[in-house]
Amino acid sequence: MFSRYKVILILLTLVIVAFVLFLLFRPKSPDEGKFVEVYIQLSVARTKLQDDPAKLEAERKRIFSKYEFSQKDLNRFIKFYQKHPEKWVNLWEKITQRLSELIEKEKTHPSR
Repeated sequence: MFSRYKVILILLTLVIVAFVLFLLFRPKSPDEGKFVEVYIQLSVARTKLQDDPAKLEAERKRIFSKYEFSQKDLNRFIKFYQKHPEKWVNLWEKITQRLSELIEKEKTHPSR
């Protein structure tokens, strides 16, 4: 027959194991910084290359490769944020800030 202490020890061990498994397998928040850069680069490419689908697709592939990101990652990121809408505000603030930085950089150092 188990003593009360053995039962408590077994239950405590099970709770700790369950918590560790939860931490290991919970969905992770995607990398916002990487998403911001990919989103901005894709938006710029869409604007510049909207009349040339082949070049646009090549540029999309280049951007995904550069940032080690994929369409699947992008879809997963969007799905995560759809489940956590309260996080969108912070994300859009980062996108707006990064776009402002790029605009200022373009004003001071126009590309040729």
